Amino acid sequence: MEVLAELFSFKIILFAFRPIVAAILIYLYWITSKERNEYFFITIFFLLLTSIFIISESQLFLVLGLAGIIVHRTLLIVYIVKLNKVKDFIPILIAVIPFIFIFSYLLSISDGIPEGSYYALLVQNILVSILGGVILSNYFMNETTNTPWLSIFGVLSVGLYFTVFIEKLFLNNLPPTYFRPLGMILYVTSYFAFYKFVIDAEKLNANEKESIEQIS
Repeated sequence: MEVLAELFSFKIILFAFRPIVAAILIYLYWITSKERNEYFFITIFFLLLTSIFIISESQLFLVLGLAGIIVHRTLLIVYIVKLNKVKDFIPILIAVIPFIFIFSYLLSISDGIPEGSYYALLVQNILVSILGGVILSNYFMNETTNTPWLSIFGVLSVGLYFTVFIEKLFLNNLPPTYFRPLGMILYVTSYFAFYKFVIDAEKLNANEKESIEQIS
């Protein structure tokens, strides 16, 4: 429904159904998870708010949506680090470098940056680069408790941001129906992958805790 709404620019359907994506994730996590971690609910709640705000063309709602995205991505990074029990941040800093380089280069050569949006885009670039670095470093450094769903989420979420970034700054003269259906597909599939990663990570952590208790 969301992909079709984006394809034909049906605003009413977008307002009605886009928040449902986050609501379904919350429901799935509630009935599936044994931990029901508050971090998940808070992170997805900000996703829900953001998904509502960015649909509107009101300047106030766009600012609120941008602030919500920043908070959401920050919580996302903290939550992934917490689930993976990251202690060594040096690999993350190294893994962040290629993402920072790519997005900084694209930002520097763009001449279609909306007025007053440069620093907001810079913050978004940094957050997405950190998210990509966390996921990339986990893939190489955390083999014992690695779950493929985190890598899938990383590829899809970075792909989503890259698609939106290119559309807004380089191809904004094209009709939105060229990219927004693809963006919606990446949006839905990436957050389903995130939900699956959280469930797998909780199971892995619970099994590890149980094994330690049995040994002790």
